[in-house]
Amino acid sequence: MRGQGFGVATALTKTEPVTLALAGALILSEPLGPGRIGAILLATCGVLLASGARWSGASLRAVATGVGAGALFGLSAVGFRGAVLALPEGGHALRALTVLAMALAMQSVAMLAWMALFDRAALRGIAGAWRASLLAGALGAFASLFWFIGFSLTSAANVRTLALVEVVLAQLVSRRVMREGIAPARLAGMGLIVLGVVWLLALTARG
Repeated sequence: MRGQGFGVATALTKTEPVTLALAGALILSEPLGPGRIGAILLATCGVLLASGARWSGASLRAVATGVGAGALFGLSAVGFRGAVLALPEGGHALRALTVLAMALAMQSVAMLAWMALFDRAALRGIAGAWRASLLAGALGAFASLFWFIGFSLTSAANVRTLALVEVVLAQLVSRRVMREGIAPARLAGMGLIVLGVVWLLALTARG
């Protein structure tokens, strides 16, 4: 984000569903047909258009960093789904909650150690604003629970591709609340996202 801006960085990390589909097929042996690949690529291209980012000045390093971040997000989601499926008993929600609690505990310990070593000022700031930090963390954890329940029900690639509708919702909220206009390219991108998601839903419903 420092090197290329928020729009470019966000759009590039949203290439995650492509990595997810490939990793899920290789690691979890999940089916990967031409229909699913087409739907995921269509929705991802829509994100790149809807982001409104200016790609002409994008550096190779920024592109590689953004795509790499998306790939690592994708691999982590495959790992989370694999962990949920590996639990021997419990319903979808209970298994998802168990893996989420373990993941959050590991992330919290890792971040605490990192900040204690390299950014103590930020750690003191979080401690000083503990009420707001606790509320933000609780809401984030609650939202993550639904991600993990989704991972327990279907492939992570399906879940993350469906989640691309957040780009469309963000654009609509931005227009409604902030009175911001939507350029034709962004409208086209939003249309591609919706088409990709509907295509994926149709494939999933067919089994």
